[in-house]
Amino acid sequence: LDPETGTAGGLMDGILTEAEAERGRRQLVDDGYAVIPDVMPGDLLEDLRQWSDDLFKRLPVDPKFRYQGSDIHVTASRSWPADRQEDAHHFADAIVERIIDQPRQLALCQSLGLESLRAHDSVILLSKPAFGPPLYWHQDYMNWNSPAAATPWPTKIFLSYYLTDTNRTNGCLRVIPGTHRRRIDLHDILPDAHGAEIQALEDFTHPAFLDRTDSIDVPMRAGDLVIGDARLMHSAWPNQTEQRRTLILAWHDVFQFPLPPSWWTGDIPEAVAKADPGAAHKPSRTPISRPVRDPTH
Repeated sequence: LDPETGTAGGLMDGILTEAEAERGRRQLVDDGYAVIPDVMPGDLLEDLRQWSDDLFKRLPVDPKFRYQGSDIHVTASRSWPADRQEDAHHFADAIVERIIDQPRQLALCQSLGLESLRAHDSVILLSKPAFGPPLYWHQDYMNWNSPAAATPWPTKIFLSYYLTDTNRTNGCLRVIPGTHRRRIDLHDILPDAHGAEIQALEDFTHPAFLDRTDSIDVPMRAGDLVIGDARLMHSAWPNQTEQRRTLILAWHDVFQFPLPPSWWTGDIPEAVAKADPGAAHKPSRTPISRPVRDPTH
């Protein structure tokens, strides 16, 4: 990491240097996330601010999503089924293609070695309104019954941008590094992410909301890209300002399970090496499988 910024480095025409790419890749594998500064072009950033502001003028935050801030799913127009009806929180818009197809984003993902990257062709708007509450600790992985849960490398990642600068005051991201590969007490305590039980919590002394000595803040500038492993335990501080704080998140699958990345030189867990790529596993948000511990790579 850059010793001054704590990030993986900047961009030169969308391409990381070899050293920057190695640092970013190592941070994603070891810590479960990586931040790349100044990725989103300024014109797209401004268009997204205007677009999202117009949306939230029409769509107040549903109280059941108060911790997330909102839960609006927008699909790329090219992928919206012709026979599907739109509603206020699920619809299509061509701006999604501009987000997912950004040349600089695609170039840096390639330089990071994020092979076989497959976008879900949709984004989620998570906008915390003025004085909105914190987001609870959670992890978003939904494939814990599969041996894919044991990979030392990610198989599902989010690519996210904040539309404003973030810090602890307006609700920046918080992470517990390494929790995508090691189990901690929260794995046994927390209700499933975004389900009715955790959404109904009212007690901010619950472990889902507490500060932790093993957590760190991840303040970012508008347009910086954060890449995160879906298994990573993360949350966000409350928004203590009068301004909305909006996040745009896009899910991607990466690498072809059970094959490792071409750059992987570490051990491969037996459950992964012997996995049947064609086997079906019931989806589960509950981390019943023990995350893999510190393989050499």
